Amino acid sequence: MRFAVFGGDRDVAWMIARYAGASLGLLAFAIAVMGGLATRNPFTVTLSRGILAMFVFCLIGLVLGRLAQMVVSEHETKRETEIRAHFADGTAAGKTPTGGASSGGLGTPPGI
Repeated sequence: MRFAVFGGDRDVAWMIARYAGASLGLLAFAIAVMGGLATRNPFTVTLSRGILAMFVFCLIGLVLGRLAQMVVSEHETKRETEIRAHFADGTAAGKTPTGGASSGGLGTPPGI
C-alpha cells in the first residue's frame, strides 16, 4: 500500500487521474490506428494521427480524472463533517454516539 506511506490521498488522486488519462489515450490511439488501417491510409499518416490522438486524449483524461477525484474528495469531506457533527451533537446532549441504550443497537449516521 504505497499511498498509505508516501503521501496519502494526493498519491491516490494523481494515480486515478493518470489511469484515466492513460486509458483514454490508448483508446484514442487504437481507434485512430484501426480507422487509418480500415481506410488504407499510409502507415506514417496512420501512426502520426494515432500518436497525436493519444496525446490529446491523454491530456483530456488527466483533466477529467482530476475533476472526478476533486468531486469525490469534496463529497468525502462534506460527509465526514456531517457525521462528526451528528456524533458531536449526540454526545453533547448526553446520548451515546451508538444510538443510546433504549434503541438497542448501533445508530446510523445521517443520510444512510
